[in-house]
This record gives sequence, C-alpha cells and structure tokens, in this order.
Amino acid sequence: MILAVLVDLPDSNARVRHIWGIFDAACWAKDVEPEFVDVTSYDVRARDVETVPTVYVYDDADPYGEPLAEHRGAFTADDIAGLLERGKALV
Repeated sequence: MILAVLVDLPDSNARVRHIWGIFDAACWAKDVEPEFVDVTSYDVRARDVETVPTVYVYDDADPYGEPLAEHRGAFTADDIAGLLERGKALV
C-alpha cells in the first residue's frame, strides 16, 4: 500500500481547502489514504518543500522515508491519479 501526502500552506486558506478536496477525492478513488502536512510544521516531510502544493507518495511501510513519487505545483485530479498509479507500481 501507499500513502499520499499533500504539503501546503495552513489549511485555513480557502485555496488550500479547494485543492484538498481535489486531492482527497482522487486519493479515495484509488483507495489511498490522503494526509495533509502544513508546510510551516515541524514534520520532516515538509522540510525541503519550496513549491506549494507538493504531493509526495510514500510506501505505507516507510511514511517518512524517501518518496516513491512526487508532484510539485498545481494539479488536477488526473495528475494525482497518475501519481498514485506510479507510486503503486513502485511498491
């Protein structure tokens, strides 16, 4: 299994809530649990993020290891679906 993580600005922002909806729906459509990490947090997965939004796909067995796949910048549901498929193929 894989884990998908959206790294973005604090989720109080309306834009973030909108893209979270796209990300969340795309993840659940592929039976992948979505997770949100605030770029300003101390979570190590947000450490090297310079472009928001950034989406990482991790092996569920190693959610803080090296990402299997990533996408930086604006995305569509199809972009996320493709990213999740690439991640699943690498597990």
